[in-house]
Amino acid sequence: MNYATVTDITRLKRSLTLDEQSRAAALIPEISDAIRYEAQKVGKNFDEMVFASELGSQWDLLNGDGDTTEFTLTDTPVKNIVVMIGNEVCTAYTINGEEITFDEAPADGTEILVSYQYRILLHRAKAVTVDVVMRELNTPGTQLPATSYSETAGSISQSFSLPNSSGSVKLWPSDLKALGLKRQQLGAIDLRTNLQRGY
Repeated sequence: MNYATVTDITRLKRSLTLDEQSRAAALIPEISDAIRYEAQKVGKNFDEMVFASELGSQWDLLNGDGDTTEFTLTDTPVKNIVVMIGNEVCTAYTINGEEITFDEAPADGTEILVSYQYRILLHRAKAVTVDVVMRELNTPGTQLPATSYSETAGSISQSFSLPNSSGSVKLWPSDLKALGLKRQQLGAIDLRTNLQRGY
C-alpha cells in the first residue's frame, strides 16, 4: 500500500506536468517503503501503527453532475460511513481507498455529503509523502551537489537553496517526527560529578 497518490499531490499542492506526474508515480512507492524502513530501524511496524492509530472525523461535500459516478474523498474512510444525497441516505455505493463510486450518477446540482472516520496516522503519512515528493520534484535533476548556489549576470545576482541536492530520496527529521518515528530526547550532565572526576 502506498501512502499517497498523484491525485493527492495535485489536490494538496499544485498541478503537475506529464513528466512530473511520471516522476511522482515512481517516487511514491519509494517514499512509502522509506517510511516503513525508518519505522523498522526504531523497532516499529508502520502499517501496524496506522491500523492502531486514533480515528478522526471527516466529511466531504461533493456535487453531482448527472454523469460522474466516481468521486475522490479527502481521506480513506474506515468506520461510521454515512452518505447523503440531497436529504436522502444513500447505500448504493462502493468505497475503495479514497474513491467512492455510486451505482448511479447523482443528479446534476445535487449535493452529496459523505461523513466518516479515518486513521489519523494514515493522514499524516499522506501529507509527509506528498511533501517529500514535492521536494524531489522541485530539485533540478542536473543540479550540482550543493545545498545552495548563486548566479550573477552583470549587476543582477540570484541565490538559490536546494531542498535535496544529493538526488536521493530522504526523509527529514521533521518528517520522522510527524510520523511518530522520532521524538525529542532530553539529557542532563552532572557537572559536579564530571569536575570531581577531572573531566
